[in-house]
Amino acid sequence: MPKNAKGRDIAEIIPAKCIGCQLCVGECKVDAIRMENGVAIIDSEKCIGCGKCVDVCPSNAVLFEKIRKKKAVIPAAEVKPGTEANIKPEYHGVAVFIEVVRGEVSDVSWELAGKARELADKLQTEVIGLLLGSNVGEVAKEAIAYGCDSVYVMDKPVLAAYFSRMYGRALVSMCEQVKPEIVLIGATPLGRDLSSVVATQLQTGLTADCTGLDIEPDIKLLSMTRPTFGGNIMATIWCRTRRPQMSTVRPRVMKMPVKDPARSGEIIPLDFSADGITVPQLIEFLPRAAEAGGVDITKAPVLVVAGKGACDAKSLPMLEQLAQVMGGSLACSRPVIQAGLLPYVRQVGQTGKTVAPQLYIGVGVSGAVQHLVGMQGSRKIVAINIDKEAPLVKIADYSLIGDYKQIIPELIKGFEARSSQLKNKPQSNLKGSQA
Repeated sequence: MPKNAKGRDIAEIIPAKCIGCQLCVGECKVDAIRMENGVAIIDSEKCIGCGKCVDVCPSNAVLFEKIRKKKAVIPAAEVKPGTEANIKPEYHGVAVFIEVVRGEVSDVSWELAGKARELADKLQTEVIGLLLGSNVGEVAKEAIAYGCDSVYVMDKPVLAAYFSRMYGRALVSMCEQVKPEIVLIGATPLGRDLSSVVATQLQTGLTADCTGLDIEPDIKLLSMTRPTFGGNIMATIWCRTRRPQMSTVRPRVMKMPVKDPARSGEIIPLDFSADGITVPQLIEFLPRAAEAGGVDITKAPVLVVAGKGACDAKSLPMLEQLAQVMGGSLACSRPVIQAGLLPYVRQVGQTGKTVAPQLYIGVGVSGAVQHLVGMQGSRKIVAINIDKEAPLVKIADYSLIGDYKQIIPELIKGFEARSSQLKNKPQSNLKGSQA
């Protein structure tokens, strides 16, 4: 343990771990910490060894071994009102909002239904579907096939199109009647808007864009994990004092469950009144870029992703060719978007799209946390990079270390040759090899 000239134990900063959040600077009462080049620096002669910088550091970048008194743990029986012990037992079940847009269910609803099944099993409770819309009877049956034990339905013509005030009132009413302990909503444009309206009216907490959900075994609370501090660290959040516990999750983060048409469950209709709400008239619908003939990288089975190391306009046609040969799409990380080489709809990451292709090929992608959050669900990951220490290289299933300008042409030749062999192979032999 280092000491200053006065013989006092002092704290140390680990530069490699410091994320430049400046929380320690604000907490230090003796102005012993300053920032240099985005890294905290401790003045050893000013430091009094209070250890407060250790308590607030979110990235464990401060070394301080002085033993401090531990906070007293209050037994559950002695917890004062206003904490989780004060939550009424009438709240039960893990609920999933089933998002229907123009008659089609968003895949994230079924992904969350699968995750809700895992959470409900740990809490020994049921999975509840919350369904709003018009003529959604078949969707309710599908929700049971994907894992819901019961589905509450508000099926009204006024709910045929999404309007935040209308849907907000309907879902709030549904939550007040059903009283779910947990509510999961997809972090789609609709889900982001609706979740904030509902959480505000129910006066409960909402953790947005979660990448992980679990049940804390000791206190039976929903652990909601999401990136914070610009994606540099992952924070786990609990909602101790309010119900329901609410979370939004991006599409492709959770795995799609297996549909079981043989499952049985209960479909429960609920009434809804739109009195006092002026219903807007939908005059025209403008389709998204992907629907208007653009690309939707979230549905591509193979993604070739250009990173900062391949941020070169001359190389993009080559990467596009590789994607086409493999029946996939070209995507990219944020630096490529910032350089103006590709449109935003192709960006993968925390500020872009969340993807889960069968095969992800990262070309010159370093693998910052913000990017990894958006592609962690990929089934197989291939990294092509000159830096063998790059984060993506370390998590990849396969890594090719070298210049992508030499590697990619060889891959294209190999895949084209393989494709040609399969096309020219006699059908009988092909069937025999498949058998």
